[in-house]
Amino acid sequence: MTGRAGKDVVGENFVPGAKVLSLLPEKRGNDINGLGEGAVRRPSPIMWHDPSILAHGELQKWFFENLMAADAQVHRKQNMEFTNKPLPPLAETVQQAEAREWSAKVKEAALVREADQVAITRLKPEWIFEGYEAPYEWMIMIAVAMDYDCLKTAPSAKSQTEVQKQYARGTRAAYKLAAWMREQGWDALPHGGPQAGPVLMIPAAIEAGLGELGKHGSMISRRFGSSFRLACVLTNMPLVPDQKEVFGADDFCTNCQVCTTVCPVDAIYPEKQTVRGKEKWYVDFDECILYFVENTGCGLCIGQCPWSRTGVAPRLAEKMSRRRDSAGA
Repeated sequence: MTGRAGKDVVGENFVPGAKVLSLLPEKRGNDINGLGEGAVRRPSPIMWHDPSILAHGELQKWFFENLMAADAQVHRKQNMEFTNKPLPPLAETVQQAEAREWSAKVKEAALVREADQVAITRLKPEWIFEGYEAPYEWMIMIAVAMDYDCLKTAPSAKSQTEVQKQYARGTRAAYKLAAWMREQGWDALPHGGPQAGPVLMIPAAIEAGLGELGKHGSMISRRFGSSFRLACVLTNMPLVPDQKEVFGADDFCTNCQVCTTVCPVDAIYPEKQTVRGKEKWYVDFDECILYFVENTGCGLCIGQCPWSRTGVAPRLAEKMSRRRDSAGA
């Protein structure tokens, strides 16, 4: 079983290992994700939730047990310890303020607690995973930048370690922000990757204005390109949503072929696909995961994305924005 071209980064055929093939479930990941479905529905848990509830649960466990770089494991362990750390109790007195004031305070609090960028959006029901509950109105989205010099080495132990390091930082930032909010008397539930939580974070981050969806299935930010990770805090604290921002990354991806060319298994579709009732860029899960689990989490597509190079994203976003304005988009 190989990708549409069956290539790898040095041009040779990639053949999945027998062990990985033996751990694949009967149900395809693309079907679980809702590829080709015309109706909007909640997403189904896949790959990164509790392995006991997943079709791909055994594959997930095998990956973490066998192919995680030693330094990456250190950061993952620290992340899990922070994830399992109990939150402080809610303050008995609920602090009161206007929604705009709380929004400003939340962003300020997050930025001094390891976040690199913060934005707010209203939680939509179609972002909540099947089998999970999220009785909150708002999502506070947190972005943490990655070191591009590490990311560009993907797939490598160095890149994988940087990914786990920044996921851990995102988790800490979310936890610290939630703790601060609870000190103000407002319930807050933090979450950071790589393990999935109750809600999808990428659609929420896009809606909050942190970036656009790239052809490689990850986000593109006007500040960080594809070189960043997400975390979030769910809350009912009164807040004001930020505006979705379109600066031209989607237009750029339509014509760019970098990620489709470098993908070792041709998992990146050249055109948008219908997924759970919405047209979007989509990465073939069943092709991607085969290479991903055997090659330190891969990451070639975002490591080689033109937007990820240090200092490029702000200039490219400005250029694309001007082009959209002149075209009347």
